[in-house]
Amino acid sequence: MNKINFSLYLILLVACVISMPTRAESLQSLDEIEQAAYVYALSNAVAKYDNPQISMGDLDSRLRLQQCSGELNAFSKVSHSGLGNQTVGVKCYGPVAWTVYVPVKVKVLKPVVVASKRLIARQIVTKSDIRIEQKDISSLHRGYVNNTELVIGQQLKYSIAMGTVIDPQSLLAKKLVHRGEQIMLIAKAGTMEVRMTGTALADAKRGQRVQVKNMSSKRIVEGIVDAPGIVRVTM
Repeated sequence: MNKINFSLYLILLVACVISMPTRAESLQSLDEIEQAAYVYALSNAVAKYDNPQISMGDLDSRLRLQQCSGELNAFSKVSHSGLGNQTVGVKCYGPVAWTVYVPVKVKVLKPVVVASKRLIARQIVTKSDIRIEQKDISSLHRGYVNNTELVIGQQLKYSIAMGTVIDPQSLLAKKLVHRGEQIMLIAKAGTMEVRMTGTALADAKRGQRVQVKNMSSKRIVEGIVDAPGIVRVTM
């Protein structure tokens, strides 16, 4: 190769190298993918909860994806409460289409009622038995109670360890009507409603059927407990 041809070859080679994108420039930033997933998860959580906390799982650092020429599109195929562990998809449409799934956890701290000491089954809860603590409600699948007044005076179904969240299912349903108690009997026929006094013939909880003796007619009717001291009858 003569000197002129070699010089021309060298110039062309340098020009090609300069014009080629570097490896770093051609790869999609994993941080940008995680950011897209974070923004998506946060926007969904903020629409339902106050002050949600978003933690991201790390993508595999060995992941190599071509740089997306357009906007990264985040999505989720699952419809749920938006709390706890979930997966957010991030999609690129070109020049090379790809989809990555990012693990995300959404936490929301709320004040809930917990046991301040060990409580035993069938125990009637008192004020000193419980306290309020901040808990992540994403892990409270059985629900929770956020007001101590809703628990005080209730009876426990089973024993509860100190610090355990008291959920609605751990409480025995409270009897709203008691045998021999004078109650309000509400009879409804279409749009007409009649209120009468009666005497409950048994104890009953909300939603249970109970027999009531009408104080005026002395007839015995059956109705459904609706509220403390109130039984409804459909005519």
